[in-house]
Amino acid sequence: MQACIQAANDIGITYTQTEFVELIGRSSVDSTRIMADQLGGEENLSKVGQGVESILAQRNHAFPLKPGAQKLLEHYSSNNVMCSVASSSANAHIQHRLSYVNVLHFFSHTTSGQEVANGKPNPDIYLLAIQKLDVAVEDCIAFEDSEQGARAAIAAGLKVIVVPDLKQPSDFVIKNSFKVVDSLEDFLSTLT
Repeated sequence: MQACIQAANDIGITYTQTEFVELIGRSSVDSTRIMADQLGGEENLSKVGQGVESILAQRNHAFPLKPGAQKLLEHYSSNNVMCSVASSSANAHIQHRLSYVNVLHFFSHTTSGQEVANGKPNPDIYLLAIQKLDVAVEDCIAFEDSEQGARAAIAAGLKVIVVPDLKQPSDFVIKNSFKVVDSLEDFLSTLT
């Protein structure tokens, strides 16, 4: 988010967190269309995209784990619970980011938004992830930090644990989620 705001600012466009939050959890096609509208056209989108690429390259295109993620993955691994990733990001980005923070080995599968016709909030990505796992939907839970992702998981029939990031979940998501927690650490404390 900060990279987008900074890159837009660098070309003289005020871009806000509120605008960025509209993109979270959406497919790249949807995010691109929305962001182009927000920035005033394709040319500005391209300039901002180049700026974001430069900023992220300085960080090796990686982000730190959310607090509690490592311990939660270790807990599931030690209890022989399969884990998978269903992300709107490109598969190469998913693989790189998980490898960079040394957690890729915890996941038996990854599913990218590039593999489905309809991105979040449609359930397609979760339905494909469940298919890859070869398990029943009622045996799965999803951890989500975005409105669009939570809606996708709910639509797929999953039990959803929402860990809000930049925006609090809507009443619909709160009502239809299994649990809303402040952090993964909070959720892990309910398991041990």
